[in-house]
Amino acid sequence: ERAFQVHRFLHGMREPYKEVFTLRVFGELPFEKIGLLSENAQLGPVTFYRAKKQIIEYMEGIENEHHPL
Repeated sequence: ERAFQVHRFLHGMREPYKEVFTLRVFGELPFEKIGLLSENAQLGPVTFYRAKKQIIEYMEGIENEHHPL
């Protein structure tokens, strides 16, 4: 169920976050290769970090809804 929730969020994620996260996690590409696919070679690590942060915040929000304090 958690994997489905991540995929659902990822499906609606804005570019370039969606592409960089997908290439890094599912494509298992190093940042150097991801940088070659984008206009900015330094975009990979920063964009991946921000995409991962968005997913974590989304999943924490779901957790808080199911288990209120």
